[in-house]
Amino acid sequence: MGLETIRNLDLYKKVPGDLTERTVCGAFISVACIILTIYLMFAELVLYANGSLHTSIFVTYLNQEEDMNVRMNVSVMDKQCEDLAVNLRHLHGHQENILIKKRQVADDCNIDGAIKLKKTPGIIMIVPHHGKNWTGKEYKIVPKNEEEPIETPKRFIPPPGYAPPEGYKVVEVLKSLKMNHAIHELEFGPPLPNTHRWEEVLPLDGSPFRPLAGINREFPISLSHDYHIRMVPTTFIDQNKRRTDTYQYSYAYQNFVMSTPAGIAPPSILFRYDIAPMEIRYQYDRKPMYHLLTMMCAIVGGVVTVAGVLDKILFSTHQLIKQKILLGKQN
Repeated sequence: MGLETIRNLDLYKKVPGDLTERTVCGAFISVACIILTIYLMFAELVLYANGSLHTSIFVTYLNQEEDMNVRMNVSVMDKQCEDLAVNLRHLHGHQENILIKKRQVADDCNIDGAIKLKKTPGIIMIVPHHGKNWTGKEYKIVPKNEEEPIETPKRFIPPPGYAPPEGYKVVEVLKSLKMNHAIHELEFGPPLPNTHRWEEVLPLDGSPFRPLAGINREFPISLSHDYHIRMVPTTFIDQNKRRTDTYQYSYAYQNFVMSTPAGIAPPSILFRYDIAPMEIRYQYDRKPMYHLLTMMCAIVGGVVTVAGVLDKILFSTHQLIKQKILLGKQN
């Protein structure tokens, strides 16, 4: 009596095997059902393993006492490294020299290295190193009655009371000091980890994550180059909850000639940077296990149900056509 009561709870009543019929159409639908189920389950497993990317933007607090790593690789063309200085000017006006590696590559000076900056607005400056008396002018010694100059030292500036050799004179000329350059790399913060395909993540404006990399500025005249950089703190969190805090940025560029009461000021390369009081967070989230199991059951149940309905429609249609053909032959 007890077993019979339990059998009455069975929702999946069995049909005797001699009452079923196997068809070729049903075989094709069964094979297609199995293939489709395996494909959908594999795709769901891949999505579960990779996780999904979520982006959020919110206001953040910047601790201005913390340091920020900056990676710089800039080549200044046709310049000797001894003629260039890299300085930092803070928001309050204080200026200091930056210790960074400089090496001569043929005729160019390559400035390559990492520096630490405070999280406050400032200016990174690459300027000609000519001392306090630099006025943007140089001099040469020429014969009084000829055009060709004699050999003079680099950046020849006559000392007070200097008298040229007999038959020669000192001529003041405007120094053409071009600051043509190529930016190979300029990164604020640590590089992105290689734990995921972060190259798919772009800033809101769609520009590259390091927009100044690969920029080349060449002009036939002496110009100062001014880059206005706006940084946004950016956090990346991968599937394993590893966090990377870095910065993405956009920039505006202009060039100009600066004049002073003492003459033409030497051109320079300026990187003015500022940090926005907001943060962009990119986070990969993996869905819980119960979501995966639910999707697997939904895939199996949905495919089997649809395949059963399709098989029933085809089988019923086939039987109907078969009956009509038999009736036609009898008539």
